[in-house]
Amino acid sequence: MQNTSQEITANNNVRLLLDGHETFSAIKKALKHAQSSINLEYFLISDDNTGNAIRNILAERSRAGVRVRVIFDAAGSWALGRSFVDELRDSGAEIRRFMPLTLRNMFAGIIHRDHRKLITIDGKTGLLGGFNIGDVYLTQWRDTHLMIQGDAVNVLDGIFADMWQRSGGKGFARESSARERLELSAAEEVGDIPVKILASGTGKDFRAIADEYIRIILESRNRVWITTPYLVPDRTFLEAVYSAAERGVDVRIIIPSESNHTLASWASQSYIDELIRNGVRVFVYRDRFIHAKTMIADSRVASVGTANIDALSFRINYEVQAFVYSSDVVKELEDVFLTDLEHCTEVTAENRKARPFIQRLKERTGRLISPIL
Repeated sequence: MQNTSQEITANNNVRLLLDGHETFSAIKKALKHAQSSINLEYFLISDDNTGNAIRNILAERSRAGVRVRVIFDAAGSWALGRSFVDELRDSGAEIRRFMPLTLRNMFAGIIHRDHRKLITIDGKTGLLGGFNIGDVYLTQWRDTHLMIQGDAVNVLDGIFADMWQRSGGKGFARESSARERLELSAAEEVGDIPVKILASGTGKDFRAIADEYIRIILESRNRVWITTPYLVPDRTFLEAVYSAAERGVDVRIIIPSESNHTLASWASQSYIDELIRNGVRVFVYRDRFIHAKTMIADSRVASVGTANIDALSFRINYEVQAFVYSSDVVKELEDVFLTDLEHCTEVTAENRKARPFIQRLKERTGRLISPIL
């Protein structure tokens, strides 16, 4: 059963991390200050300068007595070398590979992947968002991550514990609460930002994130601004945004002009005409590859996490998403969205008519296979 919570935690501080250098600097600093536990769960870890730097910190903290647990997805991190993993194990860190690429798993048709990017430290600091671990994410991708300190981290710990067990890990002693184990500074205790953490995957809550997106969109009154690298929505999501646009909500979606997954890009573009016809404004980001998975609705909620708007994230993969109920955080993410728009071109019905036949053919191909993307 998926270990998640539908409750909003009340006592949190949050910090948006908006580029690779800022994100990895924050991750390294937090890891270096770990005193009791580090739980790290990632879809993709690269054996490069950035990955090695993170590994070295994990190994050093493990040798210092910190309990270090690492989960990585076997498919996402397929290129991760044995020496990388062995060095972590030699330091005393515990490593689990999620869903190894064995013939048994492949013949069984098991396609669920652990697409999360999640860290918890000492039960008091958590990080999640779009950034995988690797050099390419420093400069070539535009992404968004979130750092949380407070009660929501306990939920993140529970989500990690669930995956640890699914991956065959044993002896997980879940941290009870930061206040019971560590003396937090006054600044860390002041947090009053409500945060809801949702996880999805298999089990009864497999659509938890998708359903929360749809609920928020249906309740919106003024605006819904979404950024996603892969826009391959199901009919329920489409009807929600069309309903919002019909009642006058300002619905905008930013997608990348180029993608690291060609077929997903074709599929995303195949929905543009329908979206525009139904009052949704679509913008194509033309700077770096935009990989952020964010949403703001009105001035009340901002969302940052790992879930794309596609079948894999909404129905199949293991994901984690934070929903932050703070007008200040919404304003900050609004400013980020508006800055991203400066690097975008709005797609119109007129310029869609001018696209070449080969582009139309690619989009039809993408739409045909969209149910599995």
